[in-house]
Amino acid sequence: MGNSVKPLNSDEQRNLRNKAKAELERLEAVYSDEPVREKIDKFKNLFSACEIVYKVILEDHQFNKTGEHPTRMVISMKQAPYALSYAGYDYERDLLANLFGAEDRVGRRSVKKIRDLLNHSVNQSVVKELMDREAELFGYMNSFLNKIRYYDSMDV
Repeated sequence: MGNSVKPLNSDEQRNLRNKAKAELERLEAVYSDEPVREKIDKFKNLFSACEIVYKVILEDHQFNKTGEHPTRMVISMKQAPYALSYAGYDYERDLLANLFGAEDRVGRRSVKKIRDLLNHSVNQSVVKELMDREAELFGYMNSFLNKIRYYDSMDV
């Protein structure tokens, strides 16, 4: 037997709606600062490029490994170094950890963790970390993409 949802009384419903409204107002306040909103969008867009490009390699790597095209691809440091090496890239493990790793301590979060927080639970702490570490975080993403962009031309 499955669990059934206990209906809320009208006061509980109103409290829940007020909680949702308060969260909306909090998010609107964060995004009302145009330079902050633009920085967040630029950050998320650049990470999306890293993720999409990496998944091209990951998909081929996983197909080669299993003989099946994966239905869902998750980025993790358990496979990133191997998939990229499979494609012939020589990324430093530290760069990949700073980009795709699971580090979640404030001030040391990976680019992926910051993107996840910005997508799912944006708060002042993560926004501050993005602003404080902007050059570092964008540097990781640009280094990754530049190697993809120029790797074969670097052999010349």
